[in-house]
Amino acid sequence: MNVKTGILFLLLFSLCGYAGAQSCTTLGQTPSTAFPVCGVDTFKQTSVPLCGTDPIYVPGCVGTANYTDVNPFWYTFTCYVSGTLGFVIIPNNLGDDYDWQLFDITNHSPNDIFTDTSLVVTGNWCGTYGLTGASDTGVSFIQCASDPSQDLSAFSMMPTLIAGHKYLLLVSHFTNTQSGYQLVFNGGTGSITDPNIPAFKTAGIECNNQTIAIKLTKNVRCNTLAPDGSDFSISPSGASVISATGVDCNNAFDMDSVLVTLSNPLPQGNYTISAKIGTDGNTLLDDCHNSVVVGDNQSFSTKDTVSAQFNYQVYYGCKNDSIQFVNPGGNGITSWQWSFDSSVSSIQNPLFIDSVFGQMHAQLIVSNGVCADTSSKNISLNNALTASFSSSQTVCPTDKASFQNNSIGNIISWYWDFGDGTSSNDSMPLPHTYPSSPNEMIYTVRLIVQSNAGCSDTATRQITKVRSCYITVPSAFTPNGDGINDYLYPLNAYNATNLEFRVFNRYGQLVFETKDWTKKWDGTINGKPQDTGTFVWMLRYTDKDSGKEYFLKGTTVLIR
Repeated sequence: MNVKTGILFLLLFSLCGYAGAQSCTTLGQTPSTAFPVCGVDTFKQTSVPLCGTDPIYVPGCVGTANYTDVNPFWYTFTCYVSGTLGFVIIPNNLGDDYDWQLFDITNHSPNDIFTDTSLVVTGNWCGTYGLTGASDTGVSFIQCASDPSQDLSAFSMMPTLIAGHKYLLLVSHFTNTQSGYQLVFNGGTGSITDPNIPAFKTAGIECNNQTIAIKLTKNVRCNTLAPDGSDFSISPSGASVISATGVDCNNAFDMDSVLVTLSNPLPQGNYTISAKIGTDGNTLLDDCHNSVVVGDNQSFSTKDTVSAQFNYQVYYGCKNDSIQFVNPGGNGITSWQWSFDSSVSSIQNPLFIDSVFGQMHAQLIVSNGVCADTSSKNISLNNALTASFSSSQTVCPTDKASFQNNSIGNIISWYWDFGDGTSSNDSMPLPHTYPSSPNEMIYTVRLIVQSNAGCSDTATRQITKVRSCYITVPSAFTPNGDGINDYLYPLNAYNATNLEFRVFNRYGQLVFETKDWTKKWDGTINGKPQDTGTFVWMLRYTDKDSGKEYFLKGTTVLIR
């Protein structure tokens, strides 16, 4: 039995032996932290930390087992000239078993290889020991150790690469030892060697005038940056370079941004930062050993700090408030970014008109291209004015109408028009007596309020003075739809609370009940008109003025 075939299930179902029990955390052992490599290198890995991440499903492999990225290292490169690619993996211990797989991850996240099998280009999972890789004599398929019907070959045919495409190479150390290997790219007609020279793209100093941020035209290797900053010089001399740090070099092997720290803040002026040979014997190098040219440079200017502090003046209005904002500028400010709740402005001193009274939030961010500052304030627009009142809806002949003023705002005057020719200027008027009348009367009450800013608002309500509040039930009703005496209900129950009205037929069956005296019986049961006859009613209620409870009963004749 092939060695890998025999132990593959043990590897999978025992957490991949020693390796799968540990997550990969070393740089280069996950797809997203892959080593960037170039065709000019022999890449040496002295040892392999034992770990595993996710299963890799290998198209074309037979059997029930899935191959996993056991003890992996990952490598990434770009094709610059289309053609074939040859490489060889040389174990330090020729008794070790190494496997590999190549993916085309163009326009994909590196981690997509775990779920998208269409990214697979080729690979070799042969169970033999010693050298493996891609050559012009390799097999034309993905060799799988679990397929005894195929001739086992540790080499697969060279893959054909496409210029401009990005690739990811997995090297999996199937043997659970930490012995390393060499990865050598050789042979083939394609090229993964980058011909482009790295250079300074931009340089700018931070607001402290002591830290310079450099952006490069392409990635360079983190380990070619001299930590003492000796790869850089400043002219004219106003400070010395004391250190340099690659951005994100704690999480990757290369970077395209560098932070250079000076011994002291630079005085105001124009400066140039240039590349030179550092104490490590080189300038910055990319993954193919292309170097930033000595003397390559970028200019920058120092700036003063800026202030986003601002003042404002509110001009109160009746429908809108206008707020004039002022920032004095200075120290070369070129950008103003104002935000006022849901509105923005980019001018220095904007006039903002707000129709929503209450609390307003204003924020300003200013910048002179180097230094920036932020300031914000909460502004109270407390001149909202709303006239509002509640009152009695219905007034009995001997009762008075009461009013509750609910208006809001900085009010200085009130005018009540009670709709009967009388008025009041009190903020909370006394209960009002309406004139006696034999008929039901409707009065329109108006409240006009005025604020200290000269604004006014009006609220209106209608009050009905009824002819009677004496509760009675008709002795007869005629539900014929002529609009006269068509319903049975307790009349004039304006002052009744906790009301309950019930109607029974001559058999004692309940045919109608309500707790709302304005809900009336129309002489039907389930939509069916009832015949002429006598019906018994019962009425229970509490008089809201006296609190006295009443229980009445009687009869009413339905006439057709």
